[in-house]
Amino acid sequence: MTEIAGATSTYEVDRGNREDLWDVISNISPMDRPFTSNIPRIKAKATRHDWLADSLATASSNKHLEGDVTSFSTAIAVTKLANTCQILKKAFVITGTQEAVDKAGRKSEIKYQLQKAGNELLRDLEWTCLSTQIGSVGSQTVVRNMAGAEAWIPSTDNSGNGVRGGGGDSSGSTAAYTSPGGGVVTGGTNTALTSTGLLTALGLAWADGGDVDTIMTNTFQRKGIKGFGNLATNQIQLNKSGEAAKIVDSVEVYVSDFGKHKLVLNRFMSQETVLCLQMDKWAIAELRPMFTETLAKTGDGEARHIIWEGTLVCRNPNASAKISDCTTA
Repeated sequence: MTEIAGATSTYEVDRGNREDLWDVISNISPMDRPFTSNIPRIKAKATRHDWLADSLATASSNKHLEGDVTSFSTAIAVTKLANTCQILKKAFVITGTQEAVDKAGRKSEIKYQLQKAGNELLRDLEWTCLSTQIGSVGSQTVVRNMAGAEAWIPSTDNSGNGVRGGGGDSSGSTAAYTSPGGGVVTGGTNTALTSTGLLTALGLAWADGGDVDTIMTNTFQRKGIKGFGNLATNQIQLNKSGEAAKIVDSVEVYVSDFGKHKLVLNRFMSQETVLCLQMDKWAIAELRPMFTETLAKTGDGEARHIIWEGTLVCRNPNASAKISDCTTA
C-alpha cells in the first residue's frame, strides 16, 4: 500500500488537530464498605462517648424451702465502656486557572475533588473502624484515636473472644483491656486458619450470649473458609409476568454448630484477621457528621476541607469474636 503522492495527512498537521479525549473519567477504586455501611449511626455529644454494657448472672440451681427466709446477693454492676471521637479530614486547593479552563470529564474541578475527597474519607473511616488501633484521649499536641474493632475484641487472657492463629490458640500477650481502648493480640506466630479455629472463635462469642451473624474477612481467609465446606447460598430470585425466576443476588452463608453466618468480603481489613461479628452490637457515634467548609483565600485559588468526627461503638465486646495471626500464604 502506498500513500497518494502529495497528500496531507495527520502526521504533517497533527499539532492543529483537536485532541480526542473522552469526556469521562474512569475510577475503579472500590466504595463498598460492608462494616460502616451496615451499622447504625447515633449521636455523640462529647469527645468521649460512653455507654453501658450488662449481663445476667450465670444460670444455676434455684430451689428453696417452703416459708424460707429470703437472703440477698449483690446485683451484678453494669459496665461502662467508652471510645474517643477521632477527627478525619481531607483538604485540597484548586487554582483559579484550573477551575476556569475547559476540562475533560468534569465541569468544575472543585466539585469533582469534593466528591473524590468525600469518598476517600469514607474509605478511611471503614479502614479505621476495622483496625487494631488503640483508643487514646489525646492532648493539645497529640491527636485523639478511636479504638478499632480489633481492639474491642481482646484475647482470652482478658476474658475476651480473641484467639491467635488459625488453630484457635488462646495464649499470648495482649494489651490491657481498658476503656477507652480495648486490647489487641500481638506478637503471635502466624498459623493457617482451620475450621477448628473458626469454631473456637464462634463458640467463645456464643458462650457469652453472642449471636454472630457475620464472618468478615479479606480475600485470603475467605478462600480458606470456603474450603471448609459447610456453605449454603441464600438466593434472591426475581420473577416477573410469569417469566422464569432469575437469580439477581446471592449471599454465601457459613453454617456452624452456633448458627448461620453470612460470609462477607471486606477490602479494608487485615489479611491476617477473621472477624466474627454480631452486627447489631456495633454502631458509629457521630459528634460532627461529614461536612464541607470553604477556607479563607490566601492566593489565587479555592481551598476546601471535608471533616468528620466521631467514634466506633462496641455495645458489648463479648458478642463478637476474632481470629488474628492467620497466615496469608
